[in-house]
Amino acid sequence: MIKQQTRVRLPLDLWLFGFTLLLIVIGLWMVFDSSYAKTLDSTKLGHDAFYFLKKQAFGAVLGIAAMFGVLKLGYARLRSIAVPLMFVSIVLLCFVWIPHVGIRQNNANRWINLGFIQFQPSELTKLALVLYIARLLSRPKADAELHETRLGPPLFMTAIAVLLIEREPDLGTAAVLFVSVMTQLFLAGARKRHLAAILGAVALLGAFVLLIGMATGKSSHASGYRAGRITTFLHPDADKKGNGYQVFHSRLAVGSGGWTGMGFGQGKEKLYLPQANTDFIAATVAEETGFAGMVTLLTLLLVVGWRGFHIAYHARERFGALLAGGIVSLICWQALVNIAVATASIPATGVPLPFISFGSSSLIFLLTGIGILLSIAQHGTAAPKAAGEQK
Repeated sequence: MIKQQTRVRLPLDLWLFGFTLLLIVIGLWMVFDSSYAKTLDSTKLGHDAFYFLKKQAFGAVLGIAAMFGVLKLGYARLRSIAVPLMFVSIVLLCFVWIPHVGIRQNNANRWINLGFIQFQPSELTKLALVLYIARLLSRPKADAELHETRLGPPLFMTAIAVLLIEREPDLGTAAVLFVSVMTQLFLAGARKRHLAAILGAVALLGAFVLLIGMATGKSSHASGYRAGRITTFLHPDADKKGNGYQVFHSRLAVGSGGWTGMGFGQGKEKLYLPQANTDFIAATVAEETGFAGMVTLLTLLLVVGWRGFHIAYHARERFGALLAGGIVSLICWQALVNIAVATASIPATGVPLPFISFGSSSLIFLLTGIGILLSIAQHGTAAPKAAGEQK
């Protein structure tokens, strides 16, 4: 009887599945809407209005296939590949620096060329790291080790991944990954004062390095660029045609939307924003759909976050709970950072809006993560009668 209960497969979480599909559809529309005018004028892109839409649709198809593949496989089998997958992701992060393999764009080494697709190893690393941390913290003695402040193993691997991503440079993704792991450690039971000390130490170190670079004038290109973004954040109107160009037009787009927006396809600032279909796509959403549209989008993302944490809370065992918590933390923190950047609430940093921004790599691994959440909900959530029978 107990053996049959452990094999119970619960119904598909229709809230999570349905709202994810709705976000994908909105994302496909917004990618097209925010890019078609520029691609029509681009000889390099063949004057193809659907250039980015087709790439995003391809990523969506692969992502949905990965989602159902993981759902069929079952999340529990991922435990055995957590360590090798983490190793592969670290190796791939190093590949971005290899000539003819890594691709350098906009003064950043974030991509590698797989022939049919440009792939961002950092997107794989995000999923691989939360999987690795979930496996590490679900060992029999892990709970006792957390209370004894033995945070070395999870922090060591996190530091390697975060530093490699930061050096690309991609501070936004590195920051999102770091705070997601901190959230995962919190959910695992790590002491609040220890996590606060780690966060404080990292923040102080980052501020110290940045201030030294600004004061001496000997900072690297990345440090100088980040210093410029902080200056722009503090003085947004000081350099509207230089460092503050994107932030100025993003604020203008958000402010022009009003309550109901200018209408689909009627936004003007997307013609000026260099990253209109990626990092600043939320600005186009705000301009064309207004406050009402942004609240709707935020509600959809909040439902995905709510279902994710609900699945984590009701998971049958610790591995599934921590894995679900890590995945949904990545989605929530990334969405928060992207929207904060678009509204000039924090200094600009390159983080896409989950499911909405253009980026095949991001969409594929986001949907893979959703597949894992759906699998945990089906296979890892205890039925009411069985819950009391588990040890």
